[in-house]
Amino acid sequence: MNALVVAMLVFACLFGGTIAGMRASRRLQERHLSKETQEAVKLGVGMVAAMASLILGLMTASVKGNFDSTSRDVQQFTTYLITLDVALRHYGPDADPARLALRAYTEHALAETWPDKAAVRVASDESEARLSQVGRLIRALDPKTSDQGDLRSEAIERYKALSALRWVLIEESATQVPPIFTIVLIIWLTFIFMSFGLFAPVNAVSISVFLLCAMSLGGAIFLILEMSTPFDGSIIVPPDAMQNALRHMVK
Repeated sequence: MNALVVAMLVFACLFGGTIAGMRASRRLQERHLSKETQEAVKLGVGMVAAMASLILGLMTASVKGNFDSTSRDVQQFTTYLITLDVALRHYGPDADPARLALRAYTEHALAETWPDKAAVRVASDESEARLSQVGRLIRALDPKTSDQGDLRSEAIERYKALSALRWVLIEESATQVPPIFTIVLIIWLTFIFMSFGLFAPVNAVSISVFLLCAMSLGGAIFLILEMSTPFDGSIIVPPDAMQNALRHMVK
């Protein structure tokens, strides 16, 4: 779901619900707006508001946890890239083709995950092929000394860890807030704002306050949905770690 579109929909539903409640209050008879009715409505709305707060809190905690986890995994991924490059560098000139392939993979992964204008692509066939080429070149190394044998084994282990973590990042990039959560939350919040408008005085101050509240909740939903896609949108995991790894490789 497009975060901005959903946020605008939330704002429209909440503020529209408030205005609808204010208009409905003018057509209701006085007995429908009695103190006892207001108390009964407040009890029901209070329960819905509590559930809405719980869902909103769960959504926030879920996307924030996934975002932080993805950020840590990107840091770990770059650590594997650097340590793999170091092992190949220490191996000697025979490992230069593998190092060049690793550098090419890193450049490609950086370009497709954090593109300037094109769409984000975290898991492409070309990326998989480039990383597989690195693995083939590492396994093709023919150690001449025991040190080279140890470095080849270390490089293979680093490559396996790198490949596994890449798929973890792919899965994390696809984790999004279930649409049903957002739909139910919008319905609940709209109902709450309608009840607010039903008993609120119709004046510029109350309308302005409800307008700001609707904008605030729309902004909150926008932030939640933006953070649910760590590599796409206005809130993303920064590419600094990958850029540092690439700079380390070209030394």
